[in-house]
Amino acid sequence: MNPIFSPHKNKTLVANLKSRFQQSKETDIFTREEVEVLLDAHEIMSRRLDRIVRISDGYQYELKDTTKALQEALAKVKILSGLIPICAACKKVRSVDGYWKQIEQYIAENSDADISHGLCPECAQNYKSFMDLGKKATYKTDKEASLKLTEEDLNHPVVAQYLNVINNKHFFRTPLYDHLVKLLRNYIKLERRMQRIVRISDMYQMELFEIRKKFEKEAKIDYLTGLASRREMYRIIEIEIKRISRYEGTFALIMFDFDQFKTINDKYGHEAGDMVLQKAAQLIRNKLRQQDVCARWGGEEFLIIQPEADANSVIQCSERLRKAIADNPMPFGPVEINVTISSGVALYRKGEKTESCIDRADKSLYAAKEAGRNRVGPLEEAPG
Repeated sequence: MNPIFSPHKNKTLVANLKSRFQQSKETDIFTREEVEVLLDAHEIMSRRLDRIVRISDGYQYELKDTTKALQEALAKVKILSGLIPICAACKKVRSVDGYWKQIEQYIAENSDADISHGLCPECAQNYKSFMDLGKKATYKTDKEASLKLTEEDLNHPVVAQYLNVINNKHFFRTPLYDHLVKLLRNYIKLERRMQRIVRISDMYQMELFEIRKKFEKEAKIDYLTGLASRREMYRIIEIEIKRISRYEGTFALIMFDFDQFKTINDKYGHEAGDMVLQKAAQLIRNKLRQQDVCARWGGEEFLIIQPEADANSVIQCSERLRKAIADNPMPFGPVEINVTISSGVALYRKGEKTESCIDRADKSLYAAKEAGRNRVGPLEEAPG
């Protein structure tokens, strides 16, 4: 600061200048010293004003940020109302008035974190020393053995909550202690029984699921040959009919059975007959297209469905199957069994019923039998 300038001197100088200015009409009424003092004072006041403005702006920005932070904090904690219930004795937050429930609700709504209801290591260690639940209770009789708590019990949220009450030394002397211990012991026993029932129920459900899968499989698969069952073939034919009704097209049926099959059973036994059916089923499966399905229709009779097959292709396929069976004798012990099949074919037409198409294939098979067996019957056309 300029030594010429001082607050007291400036105040007196300004008063004198003001009086002289008001009394005089001349322009040159100020001395050089007075002008220097005024200029110094103006410069000092300007610097102070600039500094005050900068400080004020800083405070305003800080106040604005603080206000925004307070508003955000208020919005986040508005769900947490009331006072924090801290115990005057142990200084812990008490679980009253749903306070912790509000905390959990707030965390669930404002973060991706999950709240664990297990015991912290310190509490778990404390409760392990109290695992003989009921040893402090006076109600216990000789028939009521004390309850040994497991790690699963300690991690149960309800058990952990009430163990916190029972394990509180201030609660030991209250008349409700024995009753609460008894209720908690009963709760733990019931919870254990419930868990056992749940495990047994899960086991039974898995067994029922496996049994249902087995039944469904047996309903679809023939037990002897591994081919589709008659019921499953009906289902597949119905699916094909629905497909054709929507997208046009057709499918062919091949029905065949083994010639003189009763003779094989009578000569070699039913075990040989079962072997013939199994070997023939494997042979036929290898000769069909991936989209074709072969089913054991009943006894020694079989039915094949060929989607999108025409008259020529279904007859050619039937002939290949007939020849494959006839050219491959089936070994049974020391002998080889020669077998042949007769086949009937039918081509499905849109609008025809399932039984009608199957019946036409059966008529074609009957015609092959009447013509001498070991052959493919004539193609039965749909009526109309």
